[in-house]
Amino acid sequence: LHAAAVWYVVMATQWCIFSQKKPFVEHRIKWLREMPVPRASTVLVEDIPLGKNTDEGLKSYFDEEVFGKEVVKTVYVVKDTTDLSTALQRLRTANEMLNIAKSGTSRDAVLKAIGGTSTVESALLAGQMAAQQQVETLKEEINKTGVLNLRTAFVTFIHRRDAAIVMRLFSQSDREEINVSLPPAPADIIWEDFLPKGSAQVQHARESLGYFFVALLFVLFVPIVLWIAAIARWESLHATFGNVGFGQDPFAYAQEHYPEQVALWNGLVGTVVLTALMTTVPSFLMWIFSVFLVLKSYTHQQLWVQNGYFYFLVVFVLLVTAIGSSDFGLLQTVTFLVRNPLEIFPRLAEKMPSSTHFYLEFLLVQWGVQALNITRYLNLAKYMALRQLYPPDQAKQLSEPEDQDYYGIGSLSARATLNLTISLVFCTLSPLICIIGIMNFVLARLVHAYLFTFAETKKSDLGGDFFLRQLLHTQQGVFLYVVLMTGVLMERSDTWVPGAIAASSFAYLTNSFLRFQSEFQLREMGLHEIQHEGSGDKSLRIYSLDDSSGSNEEEPPDQYQSDEHYKQPELPPPPSPTAGAAARNTSIQADERPWSSWLGWGVGKVQSRRPSTAGAGRPPFRRGTSGGIETPSAPGSPRSMLTPPRVAQGPCC
Repeated sequence: LHAAAVWYVVMATQWCIFSQKKPFVEHRIKWLREMPVPRASTVLVEDIPLGKNTDEGLKSYFDEEVFGKEVVKTVYVVKDTTDLSTALQRLRTANEMLNIAKSGTSRDAVLKAIGGTSTVESALLAGQMAAQQQVETLKEEINKTGVLNLRTAFVTFIHRRDAAIVMRLFSQSDREEINVSLPPAPADIIWEDFLPKGSAQVQHARESLGYFFVALLFVLFVPIVLWIAAIARWESLHATFGNVGFGQDPFAYAQEHYPEQVALWNGLVGTVVLTALMTTVPSFLMWIFSVFLVLKSYTHQQLWVQNGYFYFLVVFVLLVTAIGSSDFGLLQTVTFLVRNPLEIFPRLAEKMPSSTHFYLEFLLVQWGVQALNITRYLNLAKYMALRQLYPPDQAKQLSEPEDQDYYGIGSLSARATLNLTISLVFCTLSPLICIIGIMNFVLARLVHAYLFTFAETKKSDLGGDFFLRQLLHTQQGVFLYVVLMTGVLMERSDTWVPGAIAASSFAYLTNSFLRFQSEFQLREMGLHEIQHEGSGDKSLRIYSLDDSSGSNEEEPPDQYQSDEHYKQPELPPPPSPTAGAAARNTSIQADERPWSSWLGWGVGKVQSRRPSTAGAGRPPFRRGTSGGIETPSAPGSPRSMLTPPRVAQGPCC
């Protein structure tokens, strides 16, 4: 019966995963179609040959050598603003010191001792003027000369179709002289990652060092998590520490005379401490990725955090915790595994079934975590503290946004997939965990749908990567389930037949996994799917000198407009070509949405809110949670962002 249940779980899981293919593709295409301008018609060009890395040279290259007609609207070649950033920092410091000198603190005895208030202010004012002059000089030099031009540029085309053509002509897999890809949203770019950081060998060494730190983080967490596993159960605590040097065993005495307190300890301490410890991992990962890797956008950082954090959670919440929750004690467990590394899977099959109560309690604790999330207690605590120093409005502004390391969409997605993986791995050994897991996702759905819609700020996404990665992680979790059940049936059955039946599902699961990797792809819009801009000829004119088909073309009426631009924030912004465009879009206020919209009902009828202010562009379906569509990330930027309609369907992370 259990062997047949393994096949049922594997096949049912695969059916659920592949049933998301059609919705996934539909939402991906919708996200691409509703991508706001200028991102929709812009490409990121890298490895530009020297001599062509100027605005005029790159525009001439695409207009004359590639298309044979004028197709480029604007070109911005990324500049080396290292010196300008340093000068701006000096200017900010000078301004802060001048403000302090002008405030009441300027009457301090130290200031008077070095010449008095007026002398200090005069010196600081001279320093501020010198810093301001240096900043203006560097800005003018960068804007008017190409000396500091790098080999990366953002090219915005007049029509989106031309941008799509260029991405196909210069695909990164074709190894052309330049590499062209879809750019991040303007507000999502990490401009520092475009600046030179040494030679290719130096950058490769930096990346290797980053991976080393990730591995080191794994190693350092092993003894901590094993210690938590040792204290999670009173029996394991007893086995690890013995009688602690007392004449009478205090653990046995407590278990005999205070059984209720011991039961409370077994039910809460391990899960609460482990949950708290795992909240620190995203911050460590984010620091490593931001310092050592070149990811070019904050959303890509979240994607890397999702991937690394999920494997951290699986290793330390599922595997190490189960192995450490044994009667052999902490030191004995570590010694045994070091001497017999190949025994880890038989040991999992032996020990994980006895840990089902721990994971039932772990998922129950997640209910409380969801209840805490809706209170936004960290932001509330910051607000209450800051309100003692600042006016309420300023205190509220300073208390936002939420921590992007832990509440970012990457870590949210990883934790949601872990909860699903725990439910899958133990669903046969303890069917009750399915009910607890479902309730956890119901609560998460209610909490995060409300937070995403009304409370948290929005950020741009990549159009499906997070959700696709969640499906991949779920597939890998099913492999762990088959390994566990095969080991359990081999250990506890009188014959080898049940274990062999369960193990045979590996063949089906492997084939399904390979099929998943080939069928679930982040596709781009085909040229035939891009709404033809303008009337007349729809033929593909790449090298034609006839410009008649594009002279009076306009953007499609459903194309979202944005006041964003692809230019480094240290430099003066270009004139906005879309001034007033956002104001022409139909919008509604958040409080006008149907009360049921945050539950995911009637979403298709809710119009998007597209304010005219500049901010992080936010296409409709945000980086994945679950349920087959994109959900918005946790906090990040001001609420007044470009926000096409978005209330997630299916359970949220």
